[in-house]
Order: sequence, then structure tokens, then C-alpha cells
Amino acid sequence: MIYEAKDFTTNRPNQTTSTLTERNTQTAVIRRAVEVMGDEAEAIRWLGNPVRALNYATPISLLHDSQGREDVLTVLGRLEHGVS
Repeated sequence: MIYEAKDFTTNRPNQTTSTLTERNTQTAVIRRAVEVMGDEAEAIRWLGNPVRALNYATPISLLHDSQGREDVLTVLGRLEHGVS
């Protein structure tokens, strides 16, 4: 039997494909934070603390929209390469 992506979303009430996609991209950003920080506990700490480069917002608070996720990924890239 061949399944399509819609088969997995139609059985879940109140979840749209866009909601699932957003959750997947949020998870990808969190995974990237773990990769850059080198440790899950450190990444979680970083995600929950205000970051100057994000106008003192917490990275986790910005993951709800695409611009916020992009901003967090930009800061992570800068951290990874030692750029302040």
C-alpha cells in the first residue's frame, strides 16, 4: 500500500500540514543549536536565555515564525564561526 503525506495529517484533529511543517522546522533549529553548542543541556540553556544579537529575545520565543527561525539560525551560524 502506498501512503501519501495527506494520509498522515487527516487523522489528526486540529493539525494541518503547515502546523506539522512548522513543528519540523522548529525541531530542525533546536537540533542545529545542539550541534553548534555541542551539548543538549547547553543548547537548551542557550535557547531559553536572552541573546543580545536577537534584541534580547530568547531564541526559543522566536521559533514560532519563519523570520524568527531564520534570525536564530543566523546567530547560530555566527557563533559556530566565532563571529560576534
